[in-house]
Amino acid sequence: MIRTGIPDLDSSIGGGLKEKSNVLVIGPPGAEKVRLALRFIESGAEDGDGAVYITTDSAPAELEEKSRKISELANKDLVFIDCYSWTLGAQQTTRKDIIVPGPSALNDLSIGIAQAMQRIFKPEKKLRVVVQSLSTLLLYNNPEVIYRFTQITGARLKNSNAATLFLIEEGMHDEKVVTTIKHLVDAVIEVKNENGKVLVRAPMNGLTQWKEISGL
Repeated sequence: MIRTGIPDLDSSIGGGLKEKSNVLVIGPPGAEKVRLALRFIESGAEDGDGAVYITTDSAPAELEEKSRKISELANKDLVFIDCYSWTLGAQQTTRKDIIVPGPSALNDLSIGIAQAMQRIFKPEKKLRVVVQSLSTLLLYNNPEVIYRFTQITGARLKNSNAATLFLIEEGMHDEKVVTTIKHLVDAVIEVKNENGKVLVRAPMNGLTQWKEISGL
């Protein structure tokens, strides 16, 4: 099993996520999904796993500010694929992130993922990948294109011994789009904040009712 890094969640879904799995993390706009993704990567560092973080709506430096451990991992056991900074005209300085020219450049993104996997992959290591987020990719691309991208990329990552979190914003997309993507993944984690309490649900992993958790 792969720990999510959130003990309350792990204990509710049988110890964590399945190895070599693609998981959709869905919830309303807010920080909870990103914090879950960061905990997932941090937990991987504790377990000796390699990591790839694909960001389409935040600069890598912004994510590092949210987690000192993430900052320490960058360019070592963690490779950032940055689809965001290019859209702002930001210039690469001393960072070693893989730069993709925007969220519409899916071919470049696929190449970037392959490069990241070559950089980080070791046969004896498990891998963790975060895609933040499918919502941005859906804003710049036809849904059918994103379906194929999710399916093909997910299969390639699983074949490389990776567990992947695909983040998506609730309420931004047609329900048919979200339902289709749910059918392309192995599990779904739903997260929301109600009156300052973080609640999660993971029906495919046995957590069918909303449960309050700490750690996010």
